Amino acid sequence: MTRTAVVLAVGVLLGACGAPSYITTPATSPELGSAEFVPVVHPFSVEDSTGRDLELAFLGGFNLPRPQLADIDGDGDLDLVLQEYAGRMLSFVREGTDAGIPRFRLGSWRYLDLDVGEWSRLVDMDGDGDLDLLSEQPFSYISYRRNVGTPGRPRYVAASDTLRDDTGAPIFSDRQNIPQVGDLDCDGYQDLLIGRISGTILRYEATSQSDPVPVFRLLTERFQDLEIITGQGGLHGANTMAFVDYDEDGDPDLFWGDFFEAGLLLFENTGSCASPEFRNTPIRFPREQPLITSGYNAPTFGDVDGDGHLDLVVGVIGGSSDPNTTTIANLHYLQQDASRKFNHRTSQLLPMVDVGSESIPVLIDLDGDGDLDLLLGNKIEPFDRRTSRVYRFENVGTARTPAFRMRMALPVTGRYHFAPALGDLDGDGDLDMLLGGWGATVSYHRNDGGVAAPVWTPTDSAYITITRGTNTTPTLGDLDGDGDLDLLVGEASGPLNFYRNEGTPRTPNFVLVSDTWEDIDVGRRSAPTLADIDGDGDLDLLIGSDEGGLVLYRNQGTRTTPRFVHDTTWALDVPPISAPALGDMDGDGDLDLIVGNVGGGVRYFENRQR
Repeated sequence: MTRTAVVLAVGVLLGACGAPSYITTPATSPELGSAEFVPVVHPFSVEDSTGRDLELAFLGGFNLPRPQLADIDGDGDLDLVLQEYAGRMLSFVREGTDAGIPRFRLGSWRYLDLDVGEWSRLVDMDGDGDLDLLSEQPFSYISYRRNVGTPGRPRYVAASDTLRDDTGAPIFSDRQNIPQVGDLDCDGYQDLLIGRISGTILRYEATSQSDPVPVFRLLTERFQDLEIITGQGGLHGANTMAFVDYDEDGDPDLFWGDFFEAGLLLFENTGSCASPEFRNTPIRFPREQPLITSGYNAPTFGDVDGDGHLDLVVGVIGGSSDPNTTTIANLHYLQQDASRKFNHRTSQLLPMVDVGSESIPVLIDLDGDGDLDLLLGNKIEPFDRRTSRVYRFENVGTARTPAFRMRMALPVTGRYHFAPALGDLDGDGDLDMLLGGWGATVSYHRNDGGVAAPVWTPTDSAYITITRGTNTTPTLGDLDGDGDLDLLVGEASGPLNFYRNEGTPRTPNFVLVSDTWEDIDVGRRSAPTLADIDGDGDLDLLIGSDEGGLVLYRNQGTRTTPRFVHDTTWALDVPPISAPALGDMDGDGDLDLIVGNVGGGVRYFENRQR
């Protein structure tokens, strides 16, 4: 008889839940002229709207964080390993606490340069006291890497192409489902649990404690006869799980995060360690105040604060309950106190700039005080799905010693995928704004407020309409050296649209020259910016893209007659849907680089002259 777990959830299965692939480029930063761009997560103070300093400000934002707590440096406390993109893990080293919330510093953008596919698990498979690594072997098998180093200095060696069962057959694990490993029944042999999108769980057990490559025997395709279904038509979804003795009663309990479940489900073990018996009816966890998100919650337990009690970190991968609502609040920390109550402390364990998803930045002096401020458009406002927003970060420091503070978003609404571009279009000495968006148009907002206190008045909602495509992403620059601003517009299919300004500095008149300008095509989601990158007096072109990273076109012509040539030797390690902006952020006379991306945050690259 099937023991059915009825789960409340609503929504429609949205297809594969895999993470986007990170751009594969050299790990070292490239040169532009004599410049070298170096990624820095906290080069200067960046505060949120409450005045809290964001210690990992330019980490880039998260949408699909899958966390693990593990002591990766052998110092006795728990660090954080996190996967946001396919193929790589980020590592964070524990550094004390702040008001009871653990603090971490970035250890590595690409932990040990390991390619881990869609998921990873750090676990001591061979019982030698250090952490080995299981990960996805494309596509939907299980790679095993043995740690032949030490707990503090791990060195991973591939032990097999994929784990196999005792018949020699490869063990299949759907890449949308993150399996779990541990000694479930305290017999000294590792168990492997694999959730199925059918709602059932496969249980394997290792056949030996000492084999260099573990072989697993399938014990059951219906672990404990559990079937996780929803109350809305029997939906099952992608899942992740953990089993851990959270209540310290001597046996491990089972936690389940499902695509169609907004909560984190606890299947309590009412048996013993040697003879586990799990309740067939789960409860949302924590009992007192369940964590409710958009679903597909990935839990990891560990004593983060060192008080002897297990704490909980949950990454929200985003399920059927509107994942847009958790594009910012998606890395939760729950601290267990002495009474065994789990208290929710934060929904953004790693404090960073994050405006949701698909951020597009602009660096410009918005208030006329002589330093660069930051505008950041997003795809959809997490708190109001009727619109996207353009957020403003004011530089409250100086040109040489910047310090940014998040202010109110600009009062523009009504479209999605906001992409701002600013320049003095009417020759009155202040900054006007062009605003791209989801459709084929670019709107014009005239500044009627002046230099120090801009007030942008909507003037024309379809000031420019591209000939085809969507996701208009404009940038302004004098491409022909005639003293007025011309216009480039990127779009979803990858080419660039060039509009020459055939008016005057006071009365612009943008005329389409080409919708496939210079035959440039970056694949998808072209996001251009113009700047004199190499300091030779003319405008170069840097273009963001969906999966092709940043693409550099050097101007090998002149200021009045540009000739753009693709620099195929230049590459930079950036996330998908990259959108660049350049400006001298630290007042040292050269251009620094910031990059918006799919995660909704910003990556910062400091220009360090060689």
